[in-house]
This record gives sequence, C-alpha cells and structure tokens, in this order.
Amino acid sequence: MQPTTPPPGPPKRDLAETVWTKLDRKATAIAEFTMRQYRKKRSTWTVGAVGVILVVIVLLFYIDAMSEGFESVDDDGDGLIDEDPSTWTDWENSQYAGRSISGPMSDDDGDCLNLESWMRDSNNDGVDCNVVYTYDNDGMLTAVDPDMNVDEDPNDSEFLEEAMHRSFLLGFGKFGFLFILGIFVPLFLATGLIRDEMDSGTLHYLVGKPIARAEILMYRLLGFIGLAWPYFVALFVLSALVTGIFGPGDSIYRFSDLGIWFGILIATFLTVLAYAAVFITFGIVAGRYGVLVALLFAVWEFFMMFLAMIGTTRDMGIASMSISFWGSEIINSTAWIIWGDYAMMSGQSLAVDIALWTVWYSPFPTNSPLINMVVSIVVLLMITGLFVLIGQSSFKKRELN
Repeated sequence: MQPTTPPPGPPKRDLAETVWTKLDRKATAIAEFTMRQYRKKRSTWTVGAVGVILVVIVLLFYIDAMSEGFESVDDDGDGLIDEDPSTWTDWENSQYAGRSISGPMSDDDGDCLNLESWMRDSNNDGVDCNVVYTYDNDGMLTAVDPDMNVDEDPNDSEFLEEAMHRSFLLGFGKFGFLFILGIFVPLFLATGLIRDEMDSGTLHYLVGKPIARAEILMYRLLGFIGLAWPYFVALFVLSALVTGIFGPGDSIYRFSDLGIWFGILIATFLTVLAYAAVFITFGIVAGRYGVLVALLFAVWEFFMMFLAMIGTTRDMGIASMSISFWGSEIINSTAWIIWGDYAMMSGQSLAVDIALWTVWYSPFPTNSPLINMVVSIVVLLMITGLFVLIGQSSFKKRELN
C-alpha cells in the first residue's frame, strides 16, 4: 500500500498540545500547589478551626433560644396580654390586589379609644383606631400600619419565634458569614499569597517557569478559592441543617429557608472572592505593611456595615462604598424574593416595637429585588476584576529579592 500523504498546510497539533490545554495545565499545577501548600500550614488549620468554633457557638445559642420559645408580653403595659389578636393574616385576599384598605377596629381593650382625639389616628388614614393593610398587585399583604394601641399585643409566641428565626438567618448571614468570616479568612490566608513567596524567595521557582507573573497571581487566587469555598459550603450545610430542624414550624425541616441560604452562599462566595483580590493586592503593593493596610481596610468595612443601618446614609448610598454592603444587598434581595410576606413581617415588628430594621432592609439601589441582585453581583465582580488588574500591574513591576 502506498503511504498516505499528509494534507497540505501546517500540521494539526494534538489537542493535548494546544495553547488552552497548556494553560489549563499551568493553572491546575499552581492552584494545586497553592492548595497543598496551605493545607500543610498550621495557620490555615487554626483559621479554619476558629471559624468552625464561632459558627458552632452561635448555633448553640440559636438552638437554646428556639427550644425555650417566647412568652407573650404586655407591650402596652395595661395588664392584659394578647388582648388585640392580630387579624393581619385574615385579610390576605386577592380581591384587594394593589390596594390599601382600612381593616376592622381591633381595639378590644379600648386603650386606643381612651386616647386624646388627635392621637387616635396615628396612621393618618382618616379613621380612628383602625389598621391599614397594603397589598401588592398579586393580592399579597405587604404592609401593616395600625393606629396607636391597636393590635399592639399580638400573639408574641407565634410572631416573635418566626420573626427572630428570620432575623437570625439574615443577621448571621450578613454579620457572621459576610463580614466576620468573609473578611477573617481572606485576611489571614490571601494577603500572603504572593507577598510571602516574595519574602521567602520561593517565588523564583515559579517565575522561572514559562508562566507570566499575571498568570501566577490569578492561579494563586484560584488555589485560595478552591480551598475557601468548600470550607464555607461545609459551614453553610451545618447551619442550614441546624436552623431547618430547630426553626419554628410543624414540619420536621424548614425547606422554605433553603432559598435564603442559597442567596447567603452566593453572597459569601462573591464577597470572599472580592476580599481575597483586595488583600492579595495589598500584600503586593504594600509589601511588609500589607497586613496593616488590610486591617485598616477591614475597619473601614466594619464602619460601612454599621453605617448602612442608618436610614439617611443608606438612602444617600454612602455605605455602598464597601464590599460588605453589596454582599448584604444580595441577601436582602433574596429575602424579598423568597419571603412573600417580607414587608408584612417588617410591619408587624414595627407595630410591636421590635428593632428588626437592623437586618431587614428594602432593596437598594432599585426597587426591584431581582434587578438589585444582578446589580450587586456585577459590582462585586467588577471590584474583584479591578483589584486583580492592579495587583497584576504592581506584581509585574516589582523586583524579586
């Protein structure tokens, strides 16, 4: 047989020799090296253990609170408890879609009618001692605005348990995962991803390979994410199991909360990625002072998170100049999407004077939770990309010792 002649033109390269497969091999090698390197460090296990201990302690307090339950309280001090039973759930009806209506007078003990005439219409709807119910276009009750001393003593044992459970999920997601662990883990693990290698001189072994410095930064960051994200997934699974089993309700497990936990997980993934990009850049730019600069940045994030609780500054968007804010907005938007009675629960909390506003926010910067979630995700990705570019540019210009 005559040997077949190869077709004209440049020879086709095997798939294993293409640029993309070589790139994959380099990325996998450095990312795997980073993960193996950090798994062998005592500091990594210490940081991970501290995070687990904090989560377990908080969950134990949650279990204790849910098991004890809540007793009804005399909110208005008249000596009667639950004297104005809440009628809010009785008014959920599709015929009221898109309307705000006045509900029946629910002042069973007469403590509203005994007020001065100018104090009986605190909701300013023109009717004394009543309740105003607001519905969305789907007929779902979204807001409750009672006059003073009307429905002031609802069934605390039912409302408080549900309200506190939801507040725990939102507060734990924002302050526990986004802020404390979300900053704590990248601060101590990501800041030295490049800086420590530069100080120890081991970076020469990586730079000596046919790999661009910009690629090294990306692959080291990828290795950190490969270690950090599974760690957070494990903590989320533990938290979701505990809160789902011990949360209020008649069922064995609260499957309705899984959507909230998924939103918190996505928010945590993106904020941890953004913080890691920021801290690794600080480690390159500031050198030996990288940890100090990172700590100052953490203080800034702490200040901005609490500033977001102030309504005026929140409306002005001042707190939006932080990573934690946009991560929190993903959680807020998720809550508005998953919990259809989100606004109603907020209205109930105001009626009984419970400060849930510290963790219950309306969406920002838009009024649409879905659009707001997309905006928040894009902002976090843009912050990550910006600091990666800054870190790569600085890394290229640095001389290795």
